[in-house]
Amino acid sequence: MVEATHSIVAAGAWLLAWSGAVAAEAISPEAALQRLFEEAAPDADWFAPSFLAAVPPAQIEAIVEQMTRAYGAPSSIEQSGGRFLLRFDKAEIPAEIALDEEGRITGLFFRPAVEIGGSLDEAVAQIAALPGSVSLLVTSNGETTAQAGTQEPLAVGSAAKLVILRALQMAVEAGELEWETVVELTEADRSLPSGLLQTWPEGTPLTLGSLANLSISLSDNTAADMLLRRAGREAAQALSPRNTPFLSTRDLFVLKAKGNEEYLARYTSADESGRSEILNELAGLPLPGTAQLWSRPELSAEWFMTPQELCDLLAALQEVPAMGINPGLADPADWDGIAYKGGSEPGVLNLSTLVTADGAQHCVVASWNDEAPLEEERLMGPYRSILKQLAST
Repeated sequence: MVEATHSIVAAGAWLLAWSGAVAAEAISPEAALQRLFEEAAPDADWFAPSFLAAVPPAQIEAIVEQMTRAYGAPSSIEQSGGRFLLRFDKAEIPAEIALDEEGRITGLFFRPAVEIGGSLDEAVAQIAALPGSVSLLVTSNGETTAQAGTQEPLAVGSAAKLVILRALQMAVEAGELEWETVVELTEADRSLPSGLLQTWPEGTPLTLGSLANLSISLSDNTAADMLLRRAGREAAQALSPRNTPFLSTRDLFVLKAKGNEEYLARYTSADESGRSEILNELAGLPLPGTAQLWSRPELSAEWFMTPQELCDLLAALQEVPAMGINPGLADPADWDGIAYKGGSEPGVLNLSTLVTADGAQHCVVASWNDEAPLEEERLMGPYRSILKQLAST
């Protein structure tokens, strides 16, 4: 649930810094990219002061080293529109770069790598071999084309925000709410990162549409809790009865905070009525700080969903503008439309994507749970490969 919000975004991409500048005269963008991989270490003079204020050269050097260690040396750099494609021995990495009038880098964005070679079956097998519990479902035009692991519910973290958005969408369709409806941020709504709103002033007015955008694209936990309050916990539970009572993100943080182990033990052993009573008690407890959260996996309190349930939610929500802001691991150049939501916290990783192109629609949902910390790239790598395979067909 607590997703990265600074350097690592869009599940595996590196957005190092971006300030928006005019095109360069002193060096071409291709040459600036190539130089990053040819020199032993980046020179500070290659970067604008605004860039260096956000990202030190040592961080850039570490990322370049990680790329070459994982995928080999780049063999070519191709330009397509305003983007570039870095071809390595073992992968392709889309990149974006901006230079100022002196040829210094002001913006640099490496998107997730797509491994070259292999087949759909090989990618599915890699996911099936992951330790712990895993589920994978791939559908094309509603028909299952691949699956692996269990198709039973697994913990999905912030992907459960799709349930909240669907409850809101249904209320709008019924004429009970409008996307333009304005609500105010209250202290009771305030949650922990990921997101932005946790630091905003109490009383800040926001439309439901804005909250939806923040909840889905940035996985803003405070925005999600504001939407849950407005749509109603009962509406979310009607869509996902297994997750009754439907936890807010604040509920989950309080349950998993150090010092609140008694509440967590009571919650996990209680029946539905007892859990609801415990949530009422949690409302009176202070919001913990991020340092109070356990770093170890703790899956006894979570949101649990099947891959098919997530595919159904994506299909129902694909026209909601919030769903298309963050493409996740799908390359926007490959698809006419992308609807994405993921979720992650210790021991939990979910990737849920609905893509459309040329009249075909594909859903790819993968969830991974384990009692040990996850090496997330072990799922994200073959997941990207599956999306690329679907795009090529």
